[in-house]
Amino acid sequence: MSLPDNSGSLVTAKTRAPGPSELTEHEIHLKPWKYIGYKGYAKFVSSTNDFFIFRQFSALNARVALLLQDQISVLEGTLDELDRKYSAKDFKDLHNRRFRNDEDDRAKVLETLTEKLKQYNDFILQQSKLRSLEEAPDRNIKSVRNWHYNHDYCAISADEQKYLEHDKDLISVSPSEPNPINDLIENSLRLRALPLWRHQEDEVPNYDAGNVTYYSPKRIDRFASVVITLVGAVMFIAPIWTLQALVNLKSKLAVITVFVSVLLVAVSNIMVTKPHEALAITAAYAAVLMVFVQFGTTD
Repeated sequence: MSLPDNSGSLVTAKTRAPGPSELTEHEIHLKPWKYIGYKGYAKFVSSTNDFFIFRQFSALNARVALLLQDQISVLEGTLDELDRKYSAKDFKDLHNRRFRNDEDDRAKVLETLTEKLKQYNDFILQQSKLRSLEEAPDRNIKSVRNWHYNHDYCAISADEQKYLEHDKDLISVSPSEPNPINDLIENSLRLRALPLWRHQEDEVPNYDAGNVTYYSPKRIDRFASVVITLVGAVMFIAPIWTLQALVNLKSKLAVITVFVSVLLVAVSNIMVTKPHEALAITAAYAAVLMVFVQFGTTD
């Protein structure tokens, strides 16, 4: 079965003679709805955080939140009316200072409000956490779509695949930490196909072995850490030796300007820092380099 160019799959299927009671790949291909189904799809989706993608239902959640808010507002208005009624000058004297033995209608409204407020508060807190999750990257959505393509869109019901059409409403339940180097590797099919990143190949079912390749985020993270460490070492050592070899003040200032500018760009784009943090790091770096301007300088 052919794949789209963006599949990112380079693993060759392992072939062996099936036993008398085992299914062949051809048999599975003919009836994926029977032999793969939701059991196989759930295993694929849960196999890595990249594929653990679901709909957020933003509009529906907002609608439910508005509904609960309105229901509480109505109850709040009812409670206000009862309070005004029971505290009116021409109404019989009532103790509005206690909950015990309160009027039945007001007690009932408060009881209903207690339930509704708990439901509303739980829902809002849940939404706060849900809306903090990041939108699923396009490459991960395409990978899940490619899985369906590999099985002729028949492994699960076509109607139940439609959730993948809501690109802007799909979220990553467990997103990875943002890192430009990681993103560069994961967005490049050529870099992502390197054997260095591959793992858990033995866990891929036979019917997916030729189409699905898993990459280890930890290995990519370690590689990114090594790259950042090496770049940092170069950024500290290179200007020191360069400044030591120079005598002219303007030349030294030009070197410092270049290295400080490069560091500021690197810190702002490669590292996950806030603007004021990037400026603080750059200022400290510039202060260290300025020390070397004082040695062996001539006008």
